Amino acid sequence: MSAKILIIDDDVTLCQTLDQILHQAGYTTILAHTAEDGLHQIQKQSPDLVLLDVMIPIMGGWVACRRIRAFSNVPILFLTALGGVQSTVRGLEVGGDDYLVKPIDSAELLARIKAHLRRARKQVSPENRLVFGQGELTVDFSTQKVLVDGEEVELTPREFDLLAILINYAGRVLTPDVLAEKAWGMTDKAARNNIKPYVHYLRKKIERDPAMPRWIQTVRGVGYRFVEE
Repeated sequence: MSAKILIIDDDVTLCQTLDQILHQAGYTTILAHTAEDGLHQIQKQSPDLVLLDVMIPIMGGWVACRRIRAFSNVPILFLTALGGVQSTVRGLEVGGDDYLVKPIDSAELLARIKAHLRRARKQVSPENRLVFGQGELTVDFSTQKVLVDGEEVELTPREFDLLAILINYAGRVLTPDVLAEKAWGMTDKAARNNIKPYVHYLRKKIERDPAMPRWIQTVRGVGYRFVEE
């Protein structure tokens, strides 16, 4: 059965273009031209992935994403004309899994979609539950849950994949290129550039003091490493 992809965008022409690209790639598509209809379609048809425009009228993409996250963990890829680090970080903060700036190459879009669908379907080993420090940080790979000081924090699938790779290579410095490839299966420039904002937001969720990180440390000019204590 082909994966179902929901496109939420008020640009009818763009929706038709995306619909054609996705159909040719073997996907089933659902189109929604308002955020409200998009929310309805998610509850009604349970898509495998959502392409969401930030500038969707009335509700807006940021609010729509938060509402989706209230009841669904479906991968959400923002597809928008808004660029810049601040917009990318905000997209991650509201629960998005990826942030793609228009215009985007169709081959890159399909590669991102494929990678997110693969991660969403990936099963993890039920034995892996790691505790760091004196219980300050707990990572359960079977449920993809993370506890900070005993309290659960919510990570998007993409954030969890990044944390998992950093932990798997604890003590080693990983460049953005390596992190993007190992965590997300992506080698393009946009994916590499997304590592920094993802690390930023991951620190906000798992570090007591994000400005002075204990777990995810920066090696200036090289990359990042996870420090076990």
